[in-house]
Amino acid sequence: MVVVVVLLILPKLSLFSDAELSNDPTNNSSLFVSAIVVKAGIMENILKSAGTLLASEEVVLTTEVSGIVRSIHFEEGKRVQKGDLLISMDDSELLAHRDKALHQKALIEQTLERQRILLEKEAISRESFDKIQTDLLVIDSEIELLNTQIQKKQIKAPFDGIIGFRSISPGAYLQPGESIARLVKSNLLRIEFSVPERYQSANLEGRRVFFSVAGFEKIFEAQVYAIEPSVDANTRSLLLRALYNNEDLRLAPGMFADLSIIISRDEDVIQLPSEAIIPQMDGEQVYIYRDGKAELHTIKTGRRTERNVAVIDGVSVGDTVITSGILQLRDGMSVQIK
Repeated sequence: MVVVVVLLILPKLSLFSDAELSNDPTNNSSLFVSAIVVKAGIMENILKSAGTLLASEEVVLTTEVSGIVRSIHFEEGKRVQKGDLLISMDDSELLAHRDKALHQKALIEQTLERQRILLEKEAISRESFDKIQTDLLVIDSEIELLNTQIQKKQIKAPFDGIIGFRSISPGAYLQPGESIARLVKSNLLRIEFSVPERYQSANLEGRRVFFSVAGFEKIFEAQVYAIEPSVDANTRSLLLRALYNNEDLRLAPGMFADLSIIISRDEDVIQLPSEAIIPQMDGEQVYIYRDGKAELHTIKTGRRTERNVAVIDGVSVGDTVITSGILQLRDGMSVQIK
């Protein structure tokens, strides 16, 4: 019976001894970890946002006057130049009124010349001469008005661009304000996006913006040219616009853009990956590898990015900081770097 009891107790004593040994940080067993050698480098604070591509100029073509469409001078989806004739409306009645006014003007000019001769001979009063001269000024004003009305019967392109689908046909009666087609200038695109209000003082005007759009692997570059002077009270965000040179017309207005903007850029900054830092109530700590052991050090951190944290104090260039197995480590524990 004594032999049986001893055989039952020995394995348990061995188990407890192994457990105590494994909990002892001074034992020879080592934990395999990953680590990095601390270096000073450039740290960029990059802000990510989402935006929309807008045409530099865009307008829905319409008319100020009503009339019948006589002819259409553009093709849908084609490029047009500023001043190109797009729509001709019926102006025959206005042309007839102008011809009448021109004949009247010629008659008044002849009468005015005769009246000038008579006035020099004092054969008529000054009042009669002034009346004829006023009639000439009035008819000139009427002709100018008719010319303006005739010009409004012709719809021309206000700027260079690509014209879209037309919504009218020859013979249609066009009303003021009725849509004719959409004209878009897209060789320059504006990117509109917003950033949190705390970046109001970051001097963002002139900063470069890098963005990507669906269907393209290339990263495009734009530049901030304008900032909305007021902050949106609902979203507490600041609206910005950047300009992109789209001479090849690869991108189209209305596309969605994933973009990033560099807020700040600092050099010679000691930075660590965020997974290496242990948050504590009174600060933050890291494990530094020295002589085969993990040493716990308190650090002071600064600015953060998505992956890295700037370290102001507690770590020096050349230190080896442990980045994995953090939860299993204890101060003074033996470790081996993978």
